[in-house]
Amino acid sequence: MKTVILALLISIFPFMCFAQDTAPRHTKHKHKTHKTAKATVVPPWAKAHNYDATAHVYFPDYYTYYDPARGGYVFWDNGKYTFTPSLPPFLEKVDLSKTRIQILKGLSLDLHPELNYPYYMKQYPADNGNNDGMVPVPVPGNPAGNQ
Repeated sequence: MKTVILALLISIFPFMCFAQDTAPRHTKHKHKTHKTAKATVVPPWAKAHNYDATAHVYFPDYYTYYDPARGGYVFWDNGKYTFTPSLPPFLEKVDLSKTRIQILKGLSLDLHPELNYPYYMKQYPADNGNNDGMVPVPVPGNPAGNQ
């Protein structure tokens, strides 16, 4: 009798040890939600400048920035920098594919370039002959603090 019970245990033991979990996977593990990447819009003038919307752009003659993270333009207006998803009024008739730009490589897209506008204005001086006096010129100070 002991031999029969022992033989029976030996024959079913492997199945007991290696039994598979039959519970559905989705009830056993919680899934993390993944952030989806925001689609990057490449502006119409980008191709002419070999610009791929991975960095901020400064238009020195117009004291204006293109911010790909926000998907629009930042310009000086009424004593502070203002954001707009469309072109500022003074740029509507400007062919931006032919204007000077400065791609601000190395500046995180999480940062706002207008916060350092005195540096960029000095580093990349404007050629005011191109803007016909229609472009509002930033006044040194801290306009970002007013926003």
